[in-house]
Amino acid sequence: LLVLLILIHYRKCISMDESIPTDSIYMSDSNTNVKDASAFHENPYCKALNNAKDIQFDRADVEGNAQNGPVVRLSFASLFDALGTCLKDESSVLLLYSLVHGNCDFQEYVLVRTDLDTLLMPILEMLYNASRKTSNQIYMLLIILLILSQDSTFNASVHKLVLPSVPWYQERLMHQTSLGSLMVVVLIRTIKYNLSKLRDVYLHTNCLAILANMGPHAHRLSAYASQRLVSLFDMLSRKYAKLAELKNDKALKVISDQMEADIMSDDTSTELHIYTDFLRIVLEIINAILTYALPRNPEVVYAIL
Repeated sequence: LLVLLILIHYRKCISMDESIPTDSIYMSDSNTNVKDASAFHENPYCKALNNAKDIQFDRADVEGNAQNGPVVRLSFASLFDALGTCLKDESSVLLLYSLVHGNCDFQEYVLVRTDLDTLLMPILEMLYNASRKTSNQIYMLLIILLILSQDSTFNASVHKLVLPSVPWYQERLMHQTSLGSLMVVVLIRTIKYNLSKLRDVYLHTNCLAILANMGPHAHRLSAYASQRLVSLFDMLSRKYAKLAELKNDKALKVISDQMEADIMSDDTSTELHIYTDFLRIVLEIINAILTYALPRNPEVVYAIL
């Protein structure tokens, strides 16, 4: 697996004066000057993985398009099940990310599976234990969820899949909760962990983006998930109010060293701006649930009231 990952992610940079055909390079930006553009040799292993087809079904055959050259064929069903059993290993997570991000056929296959918990439960368990993971590992897990949550079918499916129990969740007994509710709870837990420990804006934005994608499709969100969502808004608004008050105090206070005052004021303004964005996204999430899924989510209304 490690050898495969090295092969598919290796990129050899080349200078533009080398005589190579333009169709075998990746341009970093279409608007960049040809002389300044960075270029890479096409990676045949990456291309093969991205074009791999399911052994059970080949979309190109159905559409009547002939494939150019040999195509890697593998059992997506076996691959899906194998990944589900070994996702606690970081290299398996990276392979899943590579497939979901690069291979459209595999991504579509994952989205139509009815047993999404096979992949999602190990991912959520790892996010639950975020304190034992590096920020890179957390990013990878969140990006996989972010890619999947862009699909409305996925968002509808996770809310309808009911889990009998969640043995690894320690804070509360979770019986007969939906996979969607568990996702909301774990993502909010990750946000709170990030705010207290990592303080990484990008990681925080990813979590909120997944919740925002899920919002309009929320279906019977559990009482616990609803309460966590409202408590997240409450926590962010208290932090925002504290920062706003601090900024006002600094504006009124006359400090002899003006340069130090300016630096402190800039830091507070930046943090205030970040929390303003966070609050806006959380309000958009709650608004999306109330606008598009109100009759199906009485617990959210109750938690807000």
